[in-house]
Amino acid sequence: MNTNLRRALLIIGVIGIVFGVVGYIGLLIGSNFGAFVKGMTPGILLGFSALVIIVVTGRGHRHGD
Repeated sequence: MNTNLRRALLIIGVIGIVFGVVGYIGLLIGSNFGAFVKGMTPGILLGFSALVIIVVTGRGHRHGD
């Protein structure tokens, strides 16, 4: 996988997961659950999808090759 593409997917994945965690913190503070689920779901799914793409495409490749 192209290094720049891998880096971009990693950044997207981490940002999506961070926003999901911030949503969980907001929910614990006492925000609206419906709004939380509506806002959290795309970010978490996008983040996990990007990280899965990185892991799956990186499998079978050794570092330094």
